[in-house]
Amino acid sequence: MGSLNAPFPYFGGKSRIAHLVWERLGQPAHYIEPFCGTCAVLLARPDYDPSLHTETVNDADGHIANVWRALQFAPDEVAKWCDWPVNHADLIARKAYINDKTDILLENLCKDPKWFDAEVAGYYIWAASCWIGSGLTRPGSRPHLGKGKGVHASGQIPYLGCKGKGVHSNAKYFIYDWFATLSARLRNVRVVCGDWARVCGGDWQDSTWPNVGIFFDPPYSAEAGRDNGIYAVESQTVAHDVREWCRGRASRATYRICLAGYYDEHSSLLDEGWTVHQWKAGGGYGNTARSEEETQGQKNRHKEALFFSPHCVQPGLF
Repeated sequence: MGSLNAPFPYFGGKSRIAHLVWERLGQPAHYIEPFCGTCAVLLARPDYDPSLHTETVNDADGHIANVWRALQFAPDEVAKWCDWPVNHADLIARKAYINDKTDILLENLCKDPKWFDAEVAGYYIWAASCWIGSGLTRPGSRPHLGKGKGVHASGQIPYLGCKGKGVHSNAKYFIYDWFATLSARLRNVRVVCGDWARVCGGDWQDSTWPNVGIFFDPPYSAEAGRDNGIYAVESQTVAHDVREWCRGRASRATYRICLAGYYDEHSSLLDEGWTVHQWKAGGGYGNTARSEEETQGQKNRHKEALFFSPHCVQPGLF
């Protein structure tokens, strides 16, 4: 089916390096993405075969889980609610609407694995494709726009700096076909909502599969020096917890693990047989400078790294 794109932008997406992840994970019988966001790595999987591969994704943000569930079950209805031109007044109204639904959304998602709200999903996709920076699903928050550019969320104008983001991109003229294709790809993906331990707790990940591939992309830790208000569900310590979980499973031949983060956060793994690929990110919204002084985003984009556990596929063998 080839590579697909999520219909909304997201902080920290790994679409640019997804092919490197699959080179090292190979074709695991069970694939898990505990911090899925836009599912960029899953959607970039080559030669996916639902008869051979089981896939599980999770995100602590209920809006993210709701989007992927709704696209699975009702892609046309989701498209109906987000097939709408960019409008500042609608952005304010729809942001308020989806924030009002957040608590009940989480409750219903966790009660019923087939529950979803297509209207909220469509509004979220539409609004996220308009919105600049963070704060979309945190009422009263300020978007993170880089040095000196934060504004109150209630006054936030739509993103106007390019042809369009997500469903507002000029390249996506007919979102009904796009969403139908996403629905078909997601048909057999198990979507979980909650803490990453929901899919990494216990000892079941490889119990009925010959091997498991896991791509971890947790929020960067406090030591990384990032903004602590980027994600709807924040933690500046979870990266350390994930690293220690990875450290405890890495010796098992059935586990192929990729951990994304900053080099300095996880470089201790290199003494235990892990390998690393360093890369340069774009820097995101924090990459905008108003002077010759580097922004934090510009500094951090040089720190990105992918850490691969000892039993990952060796480069060139897959």
